[in-house]
Amino acid sequence: MTDAWDHQEFAILLDRAHDGDDDAFGILYEKTAPMAHRAAQHIVRDRHAADDLVQETFCLVLNAVRAGRGPRSSFPGYVLSTVKRLAYRHSSARGRIVAVQDPAAWDALLGRPGDASGDVSRVATALATLPARWRHVLWLVDVERYSPSELGSRLSMTPNAVSSLAARARKALRAAYQETAAADC
Repeated sequence: MTDAWDHQEFAILLDRAHDGDDDAFGILYEKTAPMAHRAAQHIVRDRHAADDLVQETFCLVLNAVRAGRGPRSSFPGYVLSTVKRLAYRHSSARGRIVAVQDPAAWDALLGRPGDASGDVSRVATALATLPARWRHVLWLVDVERYSPSELGSRLSMTPNAVSSLAARARKALRAAYQETAAADC
């Protein structure tokens, strides 16, 4: 696939990105994100985790470029190397995730001590539709009250990536809950 890419164009765009041109970095993202996503998904076998890993990869690469570091040539190779490293780290960390089945903790998550209404059942149903990684980060951030900076190294992610993952997980939980509530009506 890299044979079809115009490496001279990548070099020009990368130089512009190093000079602070965010539009150039956006073009680099558009051209390499599909390749990065395929590589991540091949390793982690989870579309949602692959999405998160690609986002984290480009966040790390953009930060490196803005700091005057990062790739000076072979942008696709640099991105591929970064996403693979993150995907393998994620895969090894995933084996250490422990699910907690504590009804009182779910009540704490909902902000209703001891409430066993139909809403709890809807939330549990909606939560079950989320990927395990999203459930795990919601648990750590919203129930156990870890900060993204505390979780960053524990989850092999940057604090910004943890915040972004938690926000996407909350949004997905909200949408799943609304679907469940609408189905009950």
